[in-house]
This record gives sequence, structure tokens and C-alpha cells, in this order.
Amino acid sequence: MADGRDGSTLPATRPGYQWTEIFRCFQVALDPRKLLVAAAGIVAVALGWYLLSSVFYRSKPNAEAQEYTNVEYLQKEYKGAKHPDGREFSADDYRTKGTEKYRKDVAQWAKLYELAGPDGRLSTMPWYEYRGRNPFELASTVISGSTADRQDAISDFVSSSAPTLFEPLVKLLIPVVKVFDIDVSPLTRIYLLLCILWSLLCWAFFGGVITRIAAVQLSGKDRISLGQAVHFVTSRYLSYLLSPVVPLGLIAFATIVLALLGLPALLPLVGDILYVVLVPLALFGGFIMAVLLVGLIGYPLMYTTLSVEGSDTFDALSRAYNYVMQAPWQYLWYCLVAIAYGAAVTLVVVFVASLSVYLGKWAISQTPFNEATNQRPEYLFTYAPESFGWKQLLLHGSPLEKTQVAVPLENGRRRYVLEDKYPEQAQAYVKTYAWYNFASAGVTTFWLVLLFMLMLGFTYSFFWSAMTMIYLLMRRHVDEVELDEVYLDDEEPATPHGLPPAPSAALTPSGTTSPSPTSLPMVPPSPPVAPLPPPAAVSVPAPSAASEPKLPPDAKK
Repeated sequence: MADGRDGSTLPATRPGYQWTEIFRCFQVALDPRKLLVAAAGIVAVALGWYLLSSVFYRSKPNAEAQEYTNVEYLQKEYKGAKHPDGREFSADDYRTKGTEKYRKDVAQWAKLYELAGPDGRLSTMPWYEYRGRNPFELASTVISGSTADRQDAISDFVSSSAPTLFEPLVKLLIPVVKVFDIDVSPLTRIYLLLCILWSLLCWAFFGGVITRIAAVQLSGKDRISLGQAVHFVTSRYLSYLLSPVVPLGLIAFATIVLALLGLPALLPLVGDILYVVLVPLALFGGFIMAVLLVGLIGYPLMYTTLSVEGSDTFDALSRAYNYVMQAPWQYLWYCLVAIAYGAAVTLVVVFVASLSVYLGKWAISQTPFNEATNQRPEYLFTYAPESFGWKQLLLHGSPLEKTQVAVPLENGRRRYVLEDKYPEQAQAYVKTYAWYNFASAGVTTFWLVLLFMLMLGFTYSFFWSAMTMIYLLMRRHVDEVELDEVYLDDEEPATPHGLPPAPSAALTPSGTTSPSPTSLPMVPPSPPVAPLPPPAAVSVPAPSAASEPKLPPDAKK
């Protein structure tokens, strides 16, 4: 049922300042249920991408392989190849072809290596990804460091840490953008398409659950349970999944059609004529694909449409594209506000979480006599998460202290790895570990990873919560629908938090029911109760003269 403005607790906002409603998303995103769901979604996507990367990744092409150097092999591959003037290829020409093929294969491999190789952008687990300096260390450097240290810290933050504040959006767009890279091989393109499909399979559920809970909260209705949100999404999962898949499928279909139309153009002379005819069709097909691709900027609105309206795939597609195309500047403004505000609050959350971990470790290390008993707690953080500099922060000042080193990669990029600052001391220290030391370090790592994933889950929770509010604002701007109108299932509460539900109907004197302000399920009336029999008549004897009461003398007069 579509619940209207009855019982809304939303405060009134001036029309020109509706965008300030986005600031409510910080508290909404801190909901532990959303943090857990977001963390589960991050892990699910990362595991799927890791498995796909393991399947599709291959080693670097060997320059001495026969497919690049063997003339006979190249003659078979390029059979019938001639120069433009009709001359046959010589052995040197075939070797040149092999060299060109090797360079092309290496360039395509470099793209795959960047995505699926060791520490690749799509193959690294979340707690090992490089996200720049630790915010606590960054703040300490800015406050107490030298001018050069401050400049280095701020530069590293802008280049490495700041982009991670927009991670939910970046993670969604990386495979999509790389698909259209001309240096990507067909095999890598299939790998990217499978990564996109897996991401949509996961976030159709996890993103749907987050947006459903956020939609009910942001509309001012009573909170729904996690089970109700899961039931809502699973009953409409196909709509959640198909909403972004349909435009991507249309883009793929247009690409295949244009590729097939280009086959006759391969014929000599005839192909040159056909190319002239096919150019307008190619331009028109490119325009259609561009419109569909640009409209995918509103991809998150598809999930929020389903979570708010409880509708279907067609409604999600039409609303998302309509809102983006009809009011693009309004949508862009809301997104910029959400990104700027989200980056600020995400930095605060990451800083507080990092500070909490550091202070907890520091407090434990102040235990008296731990030096004498060789029971310093640093060994507990042997396997701590490396991302956001947690491992460096927790092992600082111990024999296992780490230092960050930039290692050049084969594709020309650099990878940051952690190495022991004192290798000999570190090896000697680890050799003293007993089995229970390794077990304790493993259990500690579990809790650290859990806290880290909840911290990282906040970025995704805020992203989906903010997109839910942006949808409500865009709906108000385009369709003039109030923010508190949200579809509610029969089992979900429709009243503000803390108020009892209103009765479904009230009896009138004529025996009919008056209309109810809310659409609650009808309750059948109880069967009528038979009236009780009247009491038996009891005869009371008249009072006798003897029993007549005596009156005072004044009363007789």
C-alpha cells in the first residue's frame, strides 16, 4: 500500500533548502543493521571478483614464444598477407608482424594485470587495498610535523586517501569504464562483463535492503526490521536485478548489431561503399548507446525507486532516466552535496575508528611489567589489516614495525607494499611465537577485520542512504510528491515511531463503518452474544400495620 502523509513526523523545510535533507543521512547510515548489510555486500563482491580474477588472469606474454618469433608459425597465421602494392611478405616482414603482435598482446596484458593481477584493482580483498595514510597518523603529522612533512602528508591524502571517500561510486564505475577501453582484449572484456554482472547480482540484494530500510526511516515512518526489509527485496529481487541490466543489455545488443553490419564492409571495394552507407547507422547507434550510458548515472535511483514505490522494473527504469534527463542540474547538485558531505563524515568515521584501535592498543601496552615478562601485545597485530595504514599504526615501535615501499610494476605503475623495518629483529621475534601466540593473533585479526569492515561499510551505507534521499528530493522536484509518501507492505508499520496503530474502522450508529485514514487489514467482527434472560420476578409482601414505622409527634400533625 502507498502510505501518504498521515502520521508523518518530518520537519518542515523551506523549498529553497530541500537539499539540506541530505544531512539527515549521516545518522541514518550509522544504523548497525545497514553497516552489517553493507559489509556483507562488500565481502561478497570482493570474493566474486577475486575468483573471477583467478580464472581469467594469465602470465605476461613471452617475447621468445614461437607465435612472435617463428616465421613458419607467423606465415600460417598471416597466410595470404601482402603489401599494399601486391608484394609477398618476406621473412623480415613476418618478424615485424610478430613484434607488433607481441607489443599489442603486452599492452592488453597490462590492462588485465592492472585489474586482475597481484594487488589488482578488482582482485584485492578490501582489508589489503592501499588507501593512503592512516587518518590518525595524518592528523598527527599535520599538527606536529614540519612544513615538508605536512606537504607530503596532504599530497598523499589528496592522491590516495581522498578518492577512497567516494569508493562506492568508483567501485561501481571501474568495470563499466574499462569495458570501453580500446586496449582491452576480448577475453578481458568478458572478464569485466562478468565482474559487472556479479556486482549487480550482489548489490541488487544488499543495496536493496539498505535503501528499503533507509526509505522507511527517511519518510518519518516507524522503523522496519531487517527481516521485513529482506522479505521486501527478495520478493522483488528480479526487478532489482533487471533494472540496471536492461540498459546494459540494450547497449550490448546495439554493439553486436553494429558489429554484424560491419561484416559486409570487409569486402574489397564493396566494403568502401557500404561503409559510407553504414556510417549514419553507426552514428545513430552510437547516439542511442550514449543516451543509455549517460542515463546510467542515475543507476542508484533504480534501486531506490523500487524500495520507495514497491513497483516494477519498468517504473524503476522510467523514473531513473526521467529524473536525470528532466532535471539534470538538480540531480547533479544533490549528488555534489552528497559527495562533499559524505567525504567529510566518512573521514570522521575512519578517523574515530582508527583512533579507537590505536588507543585500545596503547592502553593495553601500558600494563605494568609487560616488558619484564616479554608479554607486550604487539604480537596480537601480526596479521592486522593493512588498509588505511592500520598495520603500520599498530606495530609502530615494535620489532615487527613496518615501512611502506613503492614497488614498480610491469605495467608501469607502482604498488605500495609493507616491509619489515628491522628484518632480522622481526624474524627473531616471530620465531619465539608459540602456537597459542598464532591463535591469539588470528582471533585478534578477526575482530580487527570485523571493525574495519563496519567502518568501510559506513561509506556504502551512506552512499545508498543518500541516494534514497536524493530520489525522494528528485521525486518532489519533478512529480511534486511529498517526501513522506512511501509504499508499505501490510505487515510493516505505517505510524510514526512510538505511537500505537490507529483502529481500522469505527462503528456508526447505523451499524456501518466509517472510512479509516489508513489502509489497515480488515478484522472480521466477533459473533453476536445472546442476551441474558431477564431476572425472575420476586413478589414483595405489603407492609403490615404492626410493621408500620412510628412517626414522631410533630410528623403526625
